[in-house]
Parts: sequence; C-alpha cells; structure tokens
Amino acid sequence: MTDQPTRILVVDDDFATRLLASEALLAAGFAPLEAQDGREALDQYDRSAPEAVLLDINMPQLDGYEVCRRIRMRPGGAAISIMVMTASDDLDAVQRAFAAGATDFLTKPLNLPLLSHRVRYMLRAAATATAAHDAASRLARAQRLARLVHWQLGPDDQLAWASDPLAVFWPEAPAGHPRDHLLSYVHPDDRARVAALLAARAPHEIGFRLQFPDGSERTVHQDAELDFSDRGVVLIGATQDVTAMKRAEQQIAQLAFYDDITGIPNRQLVERYLRRADPAAARSAIAIDLGTGQLDRLGASARDALIRAATARVIERVRGADLEIRLDQAPRAIEAFTGATLVARTGPDELLVLTTELVSGTAATTALQLADALAQPFPIAGRELRLRPRIGAADYPDPVDDLRRLDEHARAAMYDAERIAPRNVLVLTPAARELRVRRAELARQLGLALDAGSGAGELAVEYVPRVDPATRRPFGVRARPRWQRSSDDPHALTAILAADPALRERLARWTLSQACRDAGRWHADGITLRVAVELPCSLVAPGLAEVVHQVLADTRFETLLLDLEIADPPSGDDELDRIAAALHDIRALGVRVALAHVDDSCSLRELRRLPLDALAVDRATIDRLGPTLWNAVATLARGFELLVAVSDIDAPAALAALDPHEPHELAGALFGAALPASRVPELWRTPAAQLDRPQPPSHA
Repeated sequence: MTDQPTRILVVDDDFATRLLASEALLAAGFAPLEAQDGREALDQYDRSAPEAVLLDINMPQLDGYEVCRRIRMRPGGAAISIMVMTASDDLDAVQRAFAAGATDFLTKPLNLPLLSHRVRYMLRAAATATAAHDAASRLARAQRLARLVHWQLGPDDQLAWASDPLAVFWPEAPAGHPRDHLLSYVHPDDRARVAALLAARAPHEIGFRLQFPDGSERTVHQDAELDFSDRGVVLIGATQDVTAMKRAEQQIAQLAFYDDITGIPNRQLVERYLRRADPAAARSAIAIDLGTGQLDRLGASARDALIRAATARVIERVRGADLEIRLDQAPRAIEAFTGATLVARTGPDELLVLTTELVSGTAATTALQLADALAQPFPIAGRELRLRPRIGAADYPDPVDDLRRLDEHARAAMYDAERIAPRNVLVLTPAARELRVRRAELARQLGLALDAGSGAGELAVEYVPRVDPATRRPFGVRARPRWQRSSDDPHALTAILAADPALRERLARWTLSQACRDAGRWHADGITLRVAVELPCSLVAPGLAEVVHQVLADTRFETLLLDLEIADPPSGDDELDRIAAALHDIRALGVRVALAHVDDSCSLRELRRLPLDALAVDRATIDRLGPTLWNAVATLARGFELLVAVSDIDAPAALAALDPHEPHELAGALFGAALPASRVPELWRTPAAQLDRPQPPSHA
C-alpha cells in the first residue's frame, strides 16, 4: 500500500499562477488543492486539512496576511507550513508576512522547477521542528515524574526525613525490612564523599548512587543549603531520584543525535564530531545518496527496511575492525567517539562516512566499492529492489581552512554525480574544488550581467553559420551566448548553466531577445537568413507563444525565419502533453521547432507527442552512437518527415563520415567561425532569392 500524497493548498487569485504551481506540485508527487481568494482558502483549509499552504499576498477580499493570521488561530494551525508568494523586490511584504506567521516565502515569477524542492524543504524543516518539540515534551514529562524527598540535619546531628526514603528509592523493599540510615545504602564508591559533606554541614550539590540488598541501583541528585534559625544552624536538603531522568537523557540523546530508523549517528552528531575532531589528521568524507526516492510504489515500511539494509552494507565495507560501528548503536557521548571511522545518516536518503583510515586505501576506491555494493539487489518484502546511488568523496587537508566543510564538499560532489555508472561516483579534488569556487563566482557575475542587460559589453550573442549540405551555401545562423569573463575556462558557461536552471532560463530569454533584435536589423538591411535559438524545456509553458510573438513584434524580425531548438524534454506523459500544447501555439505563429541535443535517449514517444519540424544532433553524439544507431535516428526522423541538423563539424574527416544526403543542415568550424553580430552581414550580402535553403516539411 502506497503512502498518501501530501496535500498542498495553492491560493492565488491569478489563474495562470495557480495552475502552473498546481501542475508543478502534482508532477512532483503532491496533491494540490486550489483556492482563488482568501475566503475560499479558509473554507478549503477547514474541509481538507492540508499539510502546507502556498499563499499569495495580494488578493481581493481577504489578503494573504489576514489568511495567514486566521490559519494560525485555527486548531492545529500553529504547526502548518505556510509559504507566501510576493514580488521579488517587496521586502516590506516579506517582513509583514513573517509577522503574520509565514514559514517561508517565494518570489514571483515562480521558479517552477525549484518549487517542489522548496516545498519539500519547508515540510522537512517543519517535521524536524515537530520532532524536536516532541523530544522536549518528553524530557519535561520525565522531569515532572521524577521523585524526591526532603530532609534536614539538625544541631544534634540527627538526619530527619520528611518522608520515608526507602518507599521512594526502594519501593520493592520487603515488608518489615529495617529502615536503616540512608547512608548505609550509598554505593561504596560514593559513601565517603557523601559522609564528608554531611559531617561538615557544608552546602552542596552532588550526585551519587544508592545500592540496595537486591542488587538494584538508583541514581540520585542531592542539593543542600544552610538555614540559620532559633534552633541553630540546620542543613536543609532534597534528594531526588533521577534514575528515570538519566534514562530519559539517554533517550533524548538517542532522539537528538541518532537516527530513529538505523540507530546510527545523525547530522547533529556529525556537526559536533567535526567541531571536536583533530584538524591535523588527514581525513576523507564519502557522501552517499541512496536514491530510494527513485523507486516507485514503495511503502514506508519497505523504504525503511531498504535504508537499513543499505546502511548495513556501507558499514560492513568501511568499519574495519571497529565493531562499535553497527546498526542500532547505544547512545554515546561525543567524547566516546575515538575510532577512525564514523558512519551517519545525514538526511532522509543520505549517508556520510568520515574516516582517517580507509580500508581500501583511497576515498575514490572506497567510493567505487560502495557504489558496486549498493548496486546489488536487496531482497525486501518479497521483491528484489535495486538502488541507483550517487556518491561524492572529498579529502582533508586541502585548500579549505575549516574541517567542518569537508562534509559540504563531499555532498557537493555527490549532487554533481549522476545515477548511471561509472558517472555515479565523483571525487572532489582540491583542483576541482577551486574550479567550483571560481565558477560559483562566475555564476554570480553572470547574474549581475543579465541584470545590467548587456553586461557592460561582456555579454554578447555570437552566430555560427548554418549551411546547406548539398551546396555548402549559408542560409542561416545559430545564436549562442558568449561571455567574455568565461573565455579562459571554455566549459565554465556550460557548467554554470547546468548547475543553475533559473540562470539558464534567464540567459536563454536574453539570447532570444538579443538574437531577434540583431536579425531584425539585418532584415531591415535586406539580409534575410534563418536564426536558430536554443531554449531549455523548462521555459516551454503556456504563454510562451505570446512572449515569442511580442519579442518578434518588438524587434521587427520575420516570424517565418525563427527556429526554436528545445533542449532536454521530460519523459513524463503529463509534462510532454503540456509542452506539446505550448509548441502547437508557437508553431501556429510560423516559428519552426526543433528538438535539440538528440541522442540515444531520443524516444519514439517524444517524436510522436511533440509537434516538431526538425531534430538537432551534434557530432560528438554521432560518434558515441556509432553508425548503426545514428542511421536509426536519421531513419526515425525521415519517417516523421523531420529535418535533421548536424552541428560541430570541424574537419573534413568528420564530414566524410556522414551521408551527405541525410542531414538537411550542417554547422561547425569547417564552414566558418562564430561571428559577432556586426560581422554577420559581411557573409550574407547575397540576395535571399539566390540562397539555396532547405524547406521545412509539410505537416498534416
């Protein structure tokens, strides 16, 4: 039986925003509920009891602030997660939202690919806060139930008890057992210390043990202070049975610092461990994303069993002779972790290995062995389950100056790894780490350049010639962004955009606008050529046709001469249907649509479901596919009456390997270098009628 999806109430008076947010949440496995104003939101909340609310601020009738306040006043509303949506530059609105009780905020327009991740993070943080609150409640209850007795030691050295201490500390005492002085029951190791404090009538605060004839022991805590009265100096004290409290402290340590599914340390203990660790010792960190979330129809109990089984395999391969490393460990103080290796569960699907003594010699070798071990099937609940983990590794010492960042570097490598061997293991070397830091700064600067519009001349569009294979005559160009600051790192821009989908979308929109503006000027000068621009699939959504139409109108570029190349299509049926509808609207404008970066993942389903005019493939992909698969892709394209465009042809040998009659379009250094916009007219002075250009196929 599968778990019920989490209900998310989406509240916005704008239908498009509400629809897009709901569709994105639905695709991520949530159960979205919708409300178009504040009153409907409160009614829907009372009826459906959602686990979280996605709430717009500016709405008619009841605005988002008032809705947030009223939800917080409802039973259980104090714990609900509420994420408000507001304009990106409205700091006052964000402050008011938090004052009204908001949990988090998003800026509009929404970054739909990241929406589900933000919601999951908010829900996970709420679950963590609830768990912490529950642990604190358990501790308070243990303290209320703790038992104690009061006593006083008078000038006559007689110890008088306010109640029977044995009835409190040893309720199992046999009937008629003599009530000896309590000191006679103090543990032999503690007796001299307690007796000395009482004999000296000294104020004190002390803990000690009681040991009874049946072998049972109790731990007590004793406080005493002097009272000066007419009777003389009296030592007044209270002795509390804290045995239950000590046990509760151990349980709280289990809850706070140990994972409840595997019984191994959690992230909180890892952070304490790294703060105390010797920074002079060479250390390796291996972060593991198990990938249980990739498995369909897996119930909670089966998922927990799978996580335990996978954790046991990791422990078996890294612990060496340290038998303290195991499932269901007894809680230990952080000072007790003196072994060479620590294995922890640091997230719902993540494990971390910290070690100064790698069994296999290197972090890379150990990571590869762990990947192989985790790839073997797990017999769970009558099924054989296979994981597709991704693993990152990092070493210390290295250029970082803080041992606690070792975990961060390993996790960063893990997130960069893929789920397909051998690319599922990535070792972050010091050189790679320096490169990551540089590219992070480049990403920040690129964002600033896009904010400035033209990037103060550093950001521009360059154009690669597109030629007819039969005549070798140019008929168009392919636009691609060029950023001056990344010129010394040829792969920087690609890596930055792959790591930041939102930045990639911004750059694609800017490139489309700039390319159409350049093409409009060429067209006004009598130079007619086709212009291709690549867009990430995440931009293909309802309303994109209107955006493209407005760009073409503003730049006065001919609609029929624009080619949009759509990259990275999804595989889900719902997403394909959504993209197909948007592409139909774009093609209705007269714009030609191509599927970019076609490779061995190109499926018949995508070609059938999407309204396309062409397929685009680069030379490296053809080399990887080999002649047989490439011929299959080309045959598939012909079967669907699609043009085939091949790029990155940089040498005659690469061209000779192609059938000259198969591709309809070629591009690459062999036909001319990429040109700035100002130089494109030099190569296209030929009148449009004399250009031999391939024509798009007709579609029924």
